[in-house]
Amino acid sequence: MLTTIKSKNAAKNHYSVLLVEDDPDDIYLVRQMLKNHRSKVYDLKHEDNLEDATAYLEEHKIDVVLLDLGLRELQGLDTLSEFVYKNPFIPVIVLTGAGDNSVGEEAIKLGAADFIPKPEVSGQLLSRAIVFAVERHALLNQLQRQALFDDLTGLPNRTALFERLDTLISNFERSTNRMAAAMLDLDGFKEVNDELGHKAGDDVLVQFAERLNEHLRSSDTAARLGGDEFVLVMTNYNELDEILELLTQKLEDLTTPIRINTGNTHTERVIGVSIGIAEWRKGQTAEQLLTHADKAMYHSKKNGKNQVSINTGIELKSA
Repeated sequence: MLTTIKSKNAAKNHYSVLLVEDDPDDIYLVRQMLKNHRSKVYDLKHEDNLEDATAYLEEHKIDVVLLDLGLRELQGLDTLSEFVYKNPFIPVIVLTGAGDNSVGEEAIKLGAADFIPKPEVSGQLLSRAIVFAVERHALLNQLQRQALFDDLTGLPNRTALFERLDTLISNFERSTNRMAAAMLDLDGFKEVNDELGHKAGDDVLVQFAERLNEHLRSSDTAARLGGDEFVLVMTNYNELDEILELLTQKLEDLTTPIRINTGNTHTERVIGVSIGIAEWRKGQTAEQLLTHADKAMYHSKKNGKNQVSINTGIELKSA
């Protein structure tokens, strides 16, 4: 259900808000609070469960999420944990009927931008929380980009990758969620560097990163590990076949000819990709997961390159 809310003064700041709430009375309350604000414009969207909220966020740009901790499918902080791992890059303000400050403290530790007990909520408080959450998120994004993103490709770097994996592992240890990591290594990249120069090599890496990052679900992460090695971290799936299908399609996209700028002219090269995939098992560290994926990637290289291999933990096999 979608509801658009606009204040009279639309010339000032505009915020897109997703409310995840299943209580009609509370939905009405939030709607009225934001509708009556005189100095801001709020476009309010509403979903009543996490699954629909995640699906909506994959298709639409939202500034901030208001999340109730008492949804039907989950209760308490489990609701927040589930939301954060599926939507890690969106600021979320927790709304709950509980007035216990310890719940708020734990919510912040789990990734919430703010915590508001419903008995204390008001239009002014809610508006201020939304504005501050968005402002802080923008500032953190700027700082994190400087520290956690690769200068050349713009993808998360090695540090960001391990932080993401550690967060997912911490959350997944107490759930039934699944995660897979794919290691990708370019085939023929050294020849481009040797024949056309490092500038051409950089051009290949940038275009490859753009293709890798294209059409990813919000729950997945593409990162540059270093050199011509990249990693895809994939969650929010039921069967490994779903990941294999995704990677097979991704391999086709990645290996279409790349147009390389060599100065005054352009040339096209087909750059192959060897891919290795491993599923995370409870008790594994991020390093162990990537080591398993790395072994599968080398299996792909040894068996003809430009293919996907799986490390099951027992054997290495081609997909």
